[in-house]
Amino acid sequence: MRVDSILNQRAKGPGVEGLNARQSQILAAIGANGAASVSDLAAQFSVTTQTIRRDLKLLNERGLLVKGFGGAFAAPGVARYTYTERHSTELGIKQELVAALKPILFDGATIFVGLGTTFHTLHQVVADFPGILIASPNLEVVYNCALHTDATVYVYGGYVRNKDTSILTLAGSAHQSFKFDLAIIGASAIDRDGSVLEFDPIEVELSREAIRQSRKVVLVAHDGKFGHKAPHVVTQMTDVDVLVTNGDPQDYFDRDEVIDGLEVIRV
Repeated sequence: MRVDSILNQRAKGPGVEGLNARQSQILAAIGANGAASVSDLAAQFSVTTQTIRRDLKLLNERGLLVKGFGGAFAAPGVARYTYTERHSTELGIKQELVAALKPILFDGATIFVGLGTTFHTLHQVVADFPGILIASPNLEVVYNCALHTDATVYVYGGYVRNKDTSILTLAGSAHQSFKFDLAIIGASAIDRDGSVLEFDPIEVELSREAIRQSRKVVLVAHDGKFGHKAPHVVTQMTDVDVLVTNGDPQDYFDRDEVIDGLEVIRV
């Protein structure tokens, strides 16, 4: 199932019952782009900014988005897609992407693994490397690596995101003792300017911290992630060392220098 199909299904789901057509379309627009300004929405729907603010207030009160100064963005702390939706999306490609990490891993490595269903089969690769330490807020990764490998597993504490297997952990000094050999991260979206993006600001802070503490940053993303938008910048492609993907990076970005020096592993 493709991401755009999920968006269309969710725009019609029970969470939006009782909304008028414009409010449903506002929700879909913010869902697709990650954020939108009041002025842009007013122009798009040919209504006043006061009308848009009332709509955003209602959507915010229902927990469907977060209203901010001059606009709104996707609600933090709530999975952008449900666990089942994300787990079933591009399942075969995700397994191939994770399998392609094998040449990068090595015995005794200390590895940060980010959130996302892409990494749920990582234990199948990690099992071949003794002495690995895995640190992750991803409950599925933690469970599978602890149960099916000999790796030492560190789980970040925090809130479990509703209807998901992700722990939302605030960045802080408790994690400063790690120096990662690899930070393996995913993304909700990757802009054509090279920005690696996420919907949840809490998730962003932990990923940024892990990147700062890592010798090498590995981004794993299938082709459906590129050219899309989300409101929060995790990092830039120029700060990524390895890209694992199933497409051609030359097609993803407006400027060639975004991927200069980038090691690309294609599946």
